[in-house]
Amino acid sequence: MQGLEIPVTGRTVAIGPAYDGIHRTVMYHYSGDKTFSKKSAMEILDESCMMYRSTYDGRIKAVRHATKYLRKTPLMICPQEFIYAIPTIAPTDYDCIWLFCRHIESSSTSEGKTYIRFKNGRQLQINCSEKVITKQRERAAATMNHFAIFPSLLSKSGKENEMFLPGFHSAMTDPTSFPDESNFDY
Repeated sequence: MQGLEIPVTGRTVAIGPAYDGIHRTVMYHYSGDKTFSKKSAMEILDESCMMYRSTYDGRIKAVRHATKYLRKTPLMICPQEFIYAIPTIAPTDYDCIWLFCRHIESSSTSEGKTYIRFKNGRQLQINCSEKVITKQRERAAATMNHFAIFPSLLSKSGKENEMFLPGFHSAMTDPTSFPDESNFDY
């Protein structure tokens, strides 16, 4: 896609603000690499949504219509590839960090700071409480369930009572399919 430096993919774990005076955002990748951009997080997310045949506004509108989550709405970038992101604070705030649900292993609080631990063993300090991030993850799981094709497939297999919860230790998100990485923080 023209103009898109690095798109959001299934290997993106987070997008946050860059404070280096040159760039506006930093993208964190499953491999541990970081990509810096002069584009805002909203520009990157919108261009990535367009790469997957929609827009940021269109995806947000669809999720709000289906779920009634009017603030800090989970972003469904590509439901077919389970690329969903959740904001830590208001998406229009420069300090908003977008977390990609399929890579979140857990959250914790230490010395008054909240951290997200990703399935690759790395962790990232975030700017909201553990209670807020748990609520955001629950909203994302409900959104994924609403837009997933798997509930209809489960009913055909006689397992209609099972819920599909990517990002909540789902069988569909197999961490062994990713390469083993060294254990260090971003």
